[in-house]
Amino acid sequence: MKAKHAAALAFLAALSTLKAQKVSYTPDVVLGHRSYTYMHNINYQLNDRLKINNLTLFDTEYTRDKDNIFFIRNTLSYSFSKKFNVNGAFGMKNPGAFFSLYAQYRMTGPSYSFSYSIGTTYQKGFSLEQSISLEYTPRLKENLQGYFSVLAIGNIDNSGYPRGLQFIRLGIKQDKIMYGIASNFDQFNNAEKTLENIGVFVKYNF
Repeated sequence: MKAKHAAALAFLAALSTLKAQKVSYTPDVVLGHRSYTYMHNINYQLNDRLKINNLTLFDTEYTRDKDNIFFIRNTLSYSFSKKFNVNGAFGMKNPGAFFSLYAQYRMTGPSYSFSYSIGTTYQKGFSLEQSISLEYTPRLKENLQGYFSVLAIGNIDNSGYPRGLQFIRLGIKQDKIMYGIASNFDQFNNAEKTLENIGVFVKYNF
């Protein structure tokens, strides 16, 4: 199945879950110079401490499928406090299945959120994985905010730096919708192969 068809199915599946209670769904679409990207986060709160998350990403080239990127991760999270949780995850990403165990520290405020995660991922061998996520929404005027976000993930193992990515968004937030300029950067095999995608994005919080 081509990534574009899989992305459409993922989008429809996400919409079908919105009727469930305690569910949040956040799609993010990028139209860039190299490809278009569909990404979403779906969170389901089981109780005060347990949460299930699905993160899905499809990056599809316009004219060929040589450098398509896919990432699907399902996570069960247990919160020890508002700032600290532990997570177990499994999923699929280039080039195959993976499993992860990691801890996460998170801070939130009226106009910002920040999280740092560290743990181990197994995909044809173990690697140390770290990630940083930052979102900042300063007030510009009534019913209008700025929007800035960064997501950076990196894996380190005995071979060096097998995988990394940096997603940057800069734009405007109006109520539940965000839009502006997007930059996606991906690195593979100690940065021997790199991909860039720069364009515009639209994101919505359901």
